[in-house]
Amino acid sequence: MAATAHIDDLTVNEAAHLAGVSVRKVEKSCEEGIVHKKKYTGYLVKREVFHVPAETVVYTAALKNCANISPNKTFKKRLWRFLRASRRLEGSFGVADLGEGLMLNLDAIAGTEWSLARSYLAAKNKYLTSDPEILGGEPITKGTRITCRSVKGRVDAGDTLDDLVEDYDGEIPKEVFEVALTYANSHPVRGRPGAGKPWR
Repeated sequence: MAATAHIDDLTVNEAAHLAGVSVRKVEKSCEEGIVHKKKYTGYLVKREVFHVPAETVVYTAALKNCANISPNKTFKKRLWRFLRASRRLEGSFGVADLGEGLMLNLDAIAGTEWSLARSYLAAKNKYLTSDPEILGGEPITKGTRITCRSVKGRVDAGDTLDDLVEDYDGEIPKEVFEVALTYANSHPVRGRPGAGKPWR
């Protein structure tokens, strides 16, 4: 039986979505031997998918936001080692001294993405679940039958997250819908989309 992903790991798609980069960018960092991905059983969907450490979000966001630098592999390895050694899931990374006079203020160039990743990880573990007995194991918000995909369906159809909060008389916090939407956006439906309105 495959191991389950660590609570602080993200799928490749989640890391890319939170960093604001293409999935290809994350895959490339793995192919270069900088970031190491491992196949684990997913936290919500019980199938094996590739996961990467949460710091991948900062790594790829920093490279994206340093458009004026052409980093070589040595630079990339130093940045990754700094991030992995820091393991700052509870806070910020500050300034990385990468040698040869190069300093990166990671809070300035990737702080927003890192904050999103930390919030997402905490909220995903707190608010989302799946149960084979409920809607065939489709990821849902805890204590409800509201699927992550139905939240995305509502938003794609023009509703706002505030509309959803109002529809449930404020009993479900906005944060729940935010994490459900992020999850759905970073886990696109496989195969051809079905017809109809999934939230009905």
